[in-house]
This record gives sequence, C-alpha cells and structure tokens, in this order.
Amino acid sequence: MKLRISKTKLRWGVLLLGASTGQMKAEAPVDFAKEVAPILTAHCTECHGPNVQKDKVSLQRRTHALGVEGWRKVIEPGQPDRSRLLAMVSGPEAEMPKNGARLSEAEVGTLRRWVEEGAPWPEDHLLKEKVQDGRDWWSLQPVKAVAVPPARDAHPVDAFLRVRLHEQGLDFSPPADRRTLIRRLSFDLLGLPPSPEDVLMFESDASPHAYEKLVDRYLASPRYGERWARHWLDIAHYADTHGFERDQKREHAWPYRDYVIQAFNRDLPYDQFVRQQIAGDVLAPADRDAVIATGFLAAGPWDKVGHDETPSPVLKRAARADDLDDMVTQVITATMGLTINCARCHNHKLDPIPQSDYYRLWAVFAGTQRGERPLPAGGKLYGPVARTAAPVQVLVRGNTESPAEPVTPGGLSCSGHAVPDFGNDETPEGERRRLLAEWIVHPANPLTARVLVNRLWHHHFGRGLVDTPSDFGRGGGAPSHPELLDWLAGEFQHGGWSLKHLHRLLVTSSAYQQQSDTVQGASVDASNRLLWRMNPRRLDAESLRDAVLAASGCLNSDMGGPGYQDFTYQEAYAPIYRHVTADRPGLWRRSIYRFIVRTTPQRFLSTMDCPDPANLTPARLTTTTALQALSLLNNEFMLQQAGHLAHRIERCVGASSANQVRLAFELVLQRPPDAGELALALPVVGKDGLSQLCRLLLNANEFVLVD
Repeated sequence: MKLRISKTKLRWGVLLLGASTGQMKAEAPVDFAKEVAPILTAHCTECHGPNVQKDKVSLQRRTHALGVEGWRKVIEPGQPDRSRLLAMVSGPEAEMPKNGARLSEAEVGTLRRWVEEGAPWPEDHLLKEKVQDGRDWWSLQPVKAVAVPPARDAHPVDAFLRVRLHEQGLDFSPPADRRTLIRRLSFDLLGLPPSPEDVLMFESDASPHAYEKLVDRYLASPRYGERWARHWLDIAHYADTHGFERDQKREHAWPYRDYVIQAFNRDLPYDQFVRQQIAGDVLAPADRDAVIATGFLAAGPWDKVGHDETPSPVLKRAARADDLDDMVTQVITATMGLTINCARCHNHKLDPIPQSDYYRLWAVFAGTQRGERPLPAGGKLYGPVARTAAPVQVLVRGNTESPAEPVTPGGLSCSGHAVPDFGNDETPEGERRRLLAEWIVHPANPLTARVLVNRLWHHHFGRGLVDTPSDFGRGGGAPSHPELLDWLAGEFQHGGWSLKHLHRLLVTSSAYQQQSDTVQGASVDASNRLLWRMNPRRLDAESLRDAVLAASGCLNSDMGGPGYQDFTYQEAYAPIYRHVTADRPGLWRRSIYRFIVRTTPQRFLSTMDCPDPANLTPARLTTTTALQALSLLNNEFMLQQAGHLAHRIERCVGASSANQVRLAFELVLQRPPDAGELALALPVVGKDGLSQLCRLLLNANEFVLVD
C-alpha cells in the first residue's frame, strides 16, 4: 500500500518545520563568549586588538567595532551585508586575515548569524590577542630519561658531545697544560688566581687523580661561595640602595648576600634554596637563615617617592604595579627562564602565556611589601613584609587605571606539570608564596632543572647549551645538545639538587680540560657551538679587581657582614655618592662585599662591563674598548696596586732584578718568563723601576684573559 500525502498537507508540514526551526533559533541565539569571541581572537585581534589597531579598526570592545571614539565602523547590527567585518572575511574579495588561514564557512556563518541577531556583545567583555599555541615547544615538554651514548669516554658529558662532533668530522682538541688548567679552574670556581705555590704543587703532582683532588679542594674552599654567589646576585639584581631618584641606603640588605654565599658553600640543595628564597619565613619562621633567604624578593630597585612620598594615588598605584612586576619577573625569570613580564600588557606574543596568568602571579605577591623586618635572634633584614593581600584584577594594557576581570593566585598554565592554583582571595599571603615555591620546584616541572644546569654550563663554558639563559621560550635559542641538557637536568635532580655535584661533573669532562688556542674546527663550526675547543674568556670586572689585589698581596679575605663603602656619602633629597680610590685594607675586601649603589656606578668596574644592578643580568656583556685599556694602565687603583705588587716582590726576593722579574711573572701570570721575556723585562726594571714592569704585566692580555 502506498502512502499518499496531499500537497496542502505537505505545504503545512514545511511551514510547521520552518516555524519549528525558527523557534529553535530564537531559543538558542549565538553565544558571543563561546562562539564569536574565539573566532575574532584567533583571526583578528593580533592586528585589531588592544595593542595594534591597523587602519583605525579595533575589535577590543563593542563600541570600537560600532565606530565610537574615532574608530572605523565595521559592524552594522542586524545587517550583515552592510557590515565591513563580513565583507573583509568572506566572499571572493576577502582580504582578512592578512596572516594565517582564511575563516571557514562555519566561522563566517557564525559571524553572519550573530550580526543578524543584532551583534550582542557584553559591554564588559574585552577581546585580547590570542594566546600563542606553543605548548609543544621543547622546553615545556617533560624532561626525558636519556641514555648516555656509547662511546670510548667514561665521562657522560663527553659521550654526548662526541656524537655531534663526529657527525661533523670533528674531535676534541688536545688537553690543556697543567698551568693553563689550574688557572682556568681557579678563576672559574674561586674567582681568584692560583698562588705560585699551588701551581708548582699541581704541576709536580704525579698522581693520576691530581686534577680531581684539585677540583674537590676548590669546591670545599669558602672562596667558592663568594665566586658563585656573584652569578646568582646578578640574576637577583641585588644592590644596597633603593635606586630611582631617592637612591637611599639599605643598611640591612647584606644578610641576603651572605646567605647566598653560605648556601653555595654548604651545597644547600637547589630545590631548598629556591623554596627558602620565596617562602623561607613561612616554611621555617624560627630559622634565621630561612628568613634571611627571602631577601631575594626585595633585592631589586624600589621607588620610595612613588610608594611613600607622592600624594597622588595614581602614582602610588603605578609604583606598586612596578614593584609587583619586579617580584614576579625576578622569581619566574631566575627559576624558570621565561619572559613573564612580556605578558603585563597583553597575552605573550611568542609563548603560551595569557595575560591572566601574569596577574595570577601578581596575586601571589599581593600581600608582599618591601621593608625592614626583624630577624630571629636579633638583627634586621631588608626583605618582604607581609600585609593584607588586596584583590588583583587584570589591567587592560597594563594600565593601573583600567582594571578588568579579577584573578586568584596561581602559576603558569603552560607548564602543565601541576595544578597552578594557589588558593583564593582569602588565602594568607605566606601560604600563596609557599604554594608557588612548591610548584616551581615540583619534580615534574620541565623548566626549573633545565634552566639551572644551563646557567652552570654557561658560566663554565662561556655559552649555555641554550644561549639565552633566561629565555627558554620561543624568543630564545634552541638547545645545541637537547639530549645532554635533559640528561644533566635528570642527573641534577637524581643527585639531590646538588650544585657541587654538577660542578664536579662539568669541570672533570675532557671538553672542559681541552686547549682553547686551536683552530682545527673553525671552518666547520666557527662559533664553537659543538665545543671542539675550550672558549677563552676575559675576566669579569669583579674577578679582575680581585685578581689585582691577590697579585699585589693586598687582598683582604674577611668574609661577611656589611659591605665596604668605597665612597663618600652626602644626605640630600637625592643622596650624593662620590666613589674614592680603594687605598686601605678595609676597601681591599673581595668585590662581592662591595656596597653597591644603583644610581652611581663604580667607574672602574663599570668600564670593565660590571652590569647595571637595576636589571636582571643572566649573561654579562663583554666589550673591548680603548677606555678599558686606558683604565687598566692609568686608573689610580691600578697605579697604587702596581706599587704594592712591586713592594711585595722586593720583600720576597730582595734587589736581584732577575729574581724580581721571575716572581712578578709568577704572581701575575702564574708562570715564569721565558728567555726572551726576561731579556725584555730587565731593562724596564733597570730604567723605570719594578713598579713599571708590574704595571705592564697587570695590563697584559694574558692577565685579563683566561685560556
């Protein structure tokens, strides 16, 4: 039997179906937040969002899209065919987006239906740039368990390096001689030259383990902590004054500097080192060292005028915003190597860090102020002081006067190793910091161990496996040896986060002990990324100054306590610091103990590339200028120390010019002169005096460069 349906009934059925469909549409209008905003964010806001508005078109908010406040109108509510937005993204003349794929038919259809419905757009919904899809970036992947490549070397570092070298037909250069090796190791681990006695003892030690014994002795030296604390203080941009226009003294900042030195000397596990610096006062409030460690959070510059002296609430809010930015940037950059501050005004342009993540980190420190606090068992520290945490909101374009959606304390969603939620507005200030610290040192965090081992590699070899030590994002470099980096990160964690274990591993490798003055691989790898030779390096400013004092016999080895002040101080609205020549024992302490003034650099050290303490310095610049040579030759400090060196030599060997020349070479260059050098030096001593020879040696390339 056939089913018969009249045309009239069919027409009514179609009409009823259409009515039903229309009713369904009315019941389910386009959801702007879930359907439209993602399309505009993915395809449009990069060029027409909060930070870039090409052709005066902005899609940050509805009023902008409707042409208010001088913007070009791109939407006609209810009229998609008259809306410029639809014309630009659909049809044969579609021009947008300029970069990336065109919108799909479904996406265009969603926009059309939305405009037909009147383009509803909540007034408080501001569009931002899209969050970069970068979670597949190498540094955000879990640290891999990597097997050491099979090789003839017993040393794992060399085994990894040889794989890449052999691929290019290269090999390590021959081992450096013992004099070169002890000088390299001494400056590297201690920041000081070896004594002539140490050089002689090492050169004459026939033991097959002579070098390993030397490494262990240097790692056990208290000078090791003084050397390596300097690297960390560069990252913390530590100084003893506030900076800004009211650059007043911080009389109690120095305990933090001493804490870092002592932590390195006692090989405090790095995960504990990080925990203490972020939340030591919470983890162990009765432990003096743990409380002092939190000076890390207050080590950077601070605007006294903006916080305490301006009557303007706008300027106060701006100063507080800069303060929070400094804390967040320092913590995340130092430990995780990400340029988090790039997300202060907008979603990160390169890395998958939304602006909201940046402000969630602000919320962690929302109750953290800077100031002086008492220490257990007496004394004071310039460090973090807990206050009631104020609510935090995302700031549109980073403007403190344009708050948007509120955020709760948290970390970075892109790392993926643990839930980055650190409570809510009711969570105590200290607990927020504790949760952040635990999240950073979580064993599965893909960045923390990688960043630290790369920092050590950078300082030992002159360039990191990743050549941007504080940027492991897309704006930074890729690792030259990714398997080696992951193996080292795993070894670091499995070794109890011991820095000395890692130092020992790196400096006992054949790669570290090879010569630096060969050219056998230059045509294949001119930049020496594969490490077919050791990289020669110039002494940094502090090591150069300390080496001069060590050679002259004037170095004051007193450790700890308030820094020496090589300046006169005049109290004024903007205090006046005038540096003086270091001409007495109290000013001859190691440079790590210098009282550092932010706005008045010490000229001699600045000339030798000592960094600006207002900035985080993961890698120091090394420049070569005529002013450096002139300073080494004529600076009053250098002239005085050349005289002290001459007096030391005369006291040791008497009036024999030949003996004087020999000892001068040994004290300054850690070797005796050859016959030609002796012949050239003797007339200088006879005509111009021993101090002139000392002056020349302290200006020699061989003195300021480490092979």
